[in-house]
Amino acid sequence: MLRSRKYLSSKGLLTLIRGKFKHIHSSRLIAKRSVKPIALVDCLMSGLAIFSMKFPSLLQFEEQSNHGGMIKRNLRTLYQIDQVPSDTYLRERLDEIDSRDIRKVFKTVFSSVQRGKALEDYTYLDGHYLLPMDMTGFFSSPTIHCENCCVKKHNKPKVVFLEEIPKDLNRYTSGTYLLCGNLYTPWQIFYINDNNEMIPLQIGLFSGLNDILIGRARRHLDTFRVEEIKEIISTYHETQYPINITYYHNMMCAAIVHPDIKVVLPFAPEPVLKSDGLNKNDCERNASKRLIGDIRREHPHLKLIVVQDALGSNYPNLQELKNANMRFIIGAKPGDHKALFQHVNNAICQEHRHTTEDGTEHHYRYLNSVGLNDSHADFKVNFLEYWETDKRGNTQHFSWVTDIEMTTDNVYQIMKGGRANWKIENNTFNTLKNQGYHFAHNFGHGYRHLCSNFGMLMMLAFFVDQVQELCCDLFKKARARFVTRIGLWSKMKSLFMGYIITSWDDLFNAIAHGHEEVILIPNTS
Repeated sequence: MLRSRKYLSSKGLLTLIRGKFKHIHSSRLIAKRSVKPIALVDCLMSGLAIFSMKFPSLLQFEEQSNHGGMIKRNLRTLYQIDQVPSDTYLRERLDEIDSRDIRKVFKTVFSSVQRGKALEDYTYLDGHYLLPMDMTGFFSSPTIHCENCCVKKHNKPKVVFLEEIPKDLNRYTSGTYLLCGNLYTPWQIFYINDNNEMIPLQIGLFSGLNDILIGRARRHLDTFRVEEIKEIISTYHETQYPINITYYHNMMCAAIVHPDIKVVLPFAPEPVLKSDGLNKNDCERNASKRLIGDIRREHPHLKLIVVQDALGSNYPNLQELKNANMRFIIGAKPGDHKALFQHVNNAICQEHRHTTEDGTEHHYRYLNSVGLNDSHADFKVNFLEYWETDKRGNTQHFSWVTDIEMTTDNVYQIMKGGRANWKIENNTFNTLKNQGYHFAHNFGHGYRHLCSNFGMLMMLAFFVDQVQELCCDLFKKARARFVTRIGLWSKMKSLFMGYIITSWDDLFNAIAHGHEEVILIPNTS
């Protein structure tokens, strides 16, 4: 019978996690009850158990745990849960916890992986680790929301400033306000409706607008005044036309990957939350900045190469990575970097070609030490353009900026490192959404932190699974019995609900090697 590695198995990892959960405290005082309140650590472990066993909802978890003592006994044995909360109580308690308290648990699990030497296989390019980063959404609703939800307004108005009334309206979409005027003509305002008709409106309909515009031409309006005008028009628009609202939660995620290894090792995700009261949404750039700072603070000596898509190839983000002592390989598109591509096209670049054993032709064009753009010409990056042609003649084209100096010897590795960004999308997001984790399901929204905390706990359950798939021979033996992960999760849950399980080793050995068949005997007493 196989045995699992002590510290990198379910038992060892869950014991570590429970120990960290015990240090998390709620900011709310629990009201006195006739019975002792359920410990917060049991609520956190129950949430983790739901995602570990891939229950599709909290209600199903509660119904199953209430059917006799067998499942509660398994929860106590496998997850060290003394009292199982109801779904309502679980939501209430987890809603109180700041998500940043949960992120500390990820560092504990990661440290265990480091001590177990499991991270060594992921080294890439001079002892660095590839760290793809990307944002994903995990909640969206037109009605359900909390104080931390980001808000997206559909049918928002557009405001265009013009000196003269336009004759051609084809360039303007419906819902656009045209504000026309100059030093010699009074301001006029028009609205483009759904029929692409230009409807004149009285400026007096817009409270305070005339006071701003009178005596001013467009060039006399500073940025503050322009934003104030847009806010006035937006307020009017919302009174005249229905604005559809979507409430949503996103999170910025990062994971250590290797091009040749399927398993990924995620860091704690960074929730994307509304900031500044009711006015501003958080954004990908701010979340990325916070995540970079957290990773570097928690792992100050880890040698990392951040891999991102083209949204990350801007000066503030690249400078943030340099300040954090992180290398980078980040996508760059011609439409976003016209000056960069023009400079490269006019320069004498190094080129390299080779063909791999599968018949794929690789063509590289690269240039070291080139200005990122006209605004930041002093910020030097290295540019790589790459074409891949398979044996059928199909060609793909990619381009990146990096701070790694390129030579003929390392462009292939840099290219593979840049393309490893798809692993955060496929091996992480796709697995969470389509491989039994129910990532996009609304398990409960709460009023403050519940939605984000469920996302954190689900990512933690995924992290534990990934560590076992990498390090635990017993888990890998059980996993090999099924074509998909969903098959393994279904078998685990059926045994969890149908048998008294004395240990994780027994559970995985039963899956890997089979177990005794028993006759179903109804209890009719």
